[in-house]
Amino acid sequence: MRLVGSNATLLEDTIMRIKPLLLLLAGAALVVPVATAKGPPPKNGTGCKPKVSVVLKGTLTTDPGVGDTSFNMDVTRANKHGKSLVTKPTATNVTITLDSKTIIRRNGKKTVEWLALNDRAVVVIRVCKADLPLTTGTVDDVAAKRVTAHPPINP
Repeated sequence: MRLVGSNATLLEDTIMRIKPLLLLLAGAALVVPVATAKGPPPKNGTGCKPKVSVVLKGTLTTDPGVGDTSFNMDVTRANKHGKSLVTKPTATNVTITLDSKTIIRRNGKKTVEWLALNDRAVVVIRVCKADLPLTTGTVDDVAAKRVTAHPPINP
């Protein structure tokens, strides 16, 4: 719809009608992310960030049975997050807690009853960075993410 005597072309007229709509859409696009943004994740507890993997290596000192939810192991080595659990010259005995999500592997077997006394084991535990360093009293508060075991080496 052009006014009589107007110097505006049809293209300019269309652009003038669309400008307010484009400004409205741009403003709405900026408001939506602000409205849906969540706060930062907690530093400790459930859903915390950042999480780190604590890798513990050692030998099992108990023989877990069917349905057991924990076992003991002597920790002889660890990554930097688990170094507080390694003592020289003797190994530190810690309790490893398991849950239904823990992945267990030993020579193709996938359940806890296949773990045996004196097995060599690697245990991965995921904890909040704020919960470090782990101690023998706090390591059993968190269930292991993965347990990989091998029979002892025969000399």
